[in-house]
Amino acid sequence: MTQPPTAEAAVALARHLIAAPSPNPPGDERACAAAVDEALEEFGLPAATRIARSELRPNLLTTIDFGPGGRHLCLAGHLDTKPVGDASWTTDPFEGAVAGDRLYGLGSADMKGAVAAMLVAAARIAADSPPLGRLSLLFTADEEDGGAWGAHHLARSGAIACDGIVLGEPGGLHTDFDSLHLVSRGIARFHVDVGGDQGHASLSDQSGAVNASVELGRLLVAFAERFTPRQPPRGHPIRGWHTTVTAGLRLGGGVGYGVVPGQASFSAEVRLLPGMTRSELEEQITEFVAGEARLNPRLRARLRFDVPPSDFLPATEVATVNPLAVAARAVCREILGRVPDDSVFPGTTDAAHLHGLAGIPTLPAFGPGLIAVTHGADEWVSVEALRSSVHLYEALVRTYCAEVGPRRPALTPDFLT
Repeated sequence: MTQPPTAEAAVALARHLIAAPSPNPPGDERACAAAVDEALEEFGLPAATRIARSELRPNLLTTIDFGPGGRHLCLAGHLDTKPVGDASWTTDPFEGAVAGDRLYGLGSADMKGAVAAMLVAAARIAADSPPLGRLSLLFTADEEDGGAWGAHHLARSGAIACDGIVLGEPGGLHTDFDSLHLVSRGIARFHVDVGGDQGHASLSDQSGAVNASVELGRLLVAFAERFTPRQPPRGHPIRGWHTTVTAGLRLGGGVGYGVVPGQASFSAEVRLLPGMTRSELEEQITEFVAGEARLNPRLRARLRFDVPPSDFLPATEVATVNPLAVAARAVCREILGRVPDDSVFPGTTDAAHLHGLAGIPTLPAFGPGLIAVTHGADEWVSVEALRSSVHLYEALVRTYCAEVGPRRPALTPDFLT
């Protein structure tokens, strides 16, 4: 490749990535990883190293050295998407259809559009590299289901070493790039199991048997309406500082006709703020369930957290004065003509592992797209925002990496497994 790609190349590449399905669950990012490998070769970038617990779940990492000194920045994104699920699309979710300013497709906003923009930006930088610094591209598996095969594995192995990480999650709340997300909310994932008296349904009006599903229903409504976790105090204001409780994400129980349900359960989640701990939240949920049992003697319920590491992913925060945040504001002013307000990203991201576990400052959502259009039917990303993100990433790399400061080393051969 002799000429660097234009920002328009990100649109074509995003469509190519969308056409490589990677729904999670079940979890298989090989097709999307192969599309990334093709793009790296086409753009003349270094081939990616695979760091994976399973060949089905590849994580890709490549690094470009500009020169001695400067900082080491990592642009990162995940290759998996949520499944189509029950959503009824008006377009083929894997076609990458373009209508006006919208590119439709599963993962278009979350976050194959950003992955494409990062690759194009890296190719443009490589064609006219800064005099110092280092850039890594990291593309992870399993972000949509807790990160055990992806960022958690990378963080625990010590495979990632850099000064700062930028995730390309969709950063728009109402319009593209309307927020500078410094906080990534964490997530607690858990189940509430309710017991009953399994028996013959024809005698349910005489036996007094406890119907686990009915008692679950009462508890579920009470939990959804009245459970509010305690929020950590905030020293200075930031937009979006609150928790979110979502109950009844999944329901299960019962045998079928003729049988009084003896077991039932519902799944729920709490989106966490920095400073919240698993033990404190577990105590609060347990207290709530116990209080409901005192009001309803027929209720027999217990709390059960999800399987680690997906049970509790901590919230993270980048300081307002961190060089990564300072550089992001500068490039927003340069490229967008405005500086977005500091904000809390509503979702949970790989920052829980890359920042919370590996200790690397991580901006959780600096990418094209609106979070409100993700995880549902007709997901889309603005074509113009996709093009703009190429320029944002390029400017961010040049600004952040060229500054004199401590630089952490690149990946060591010990981790290339």
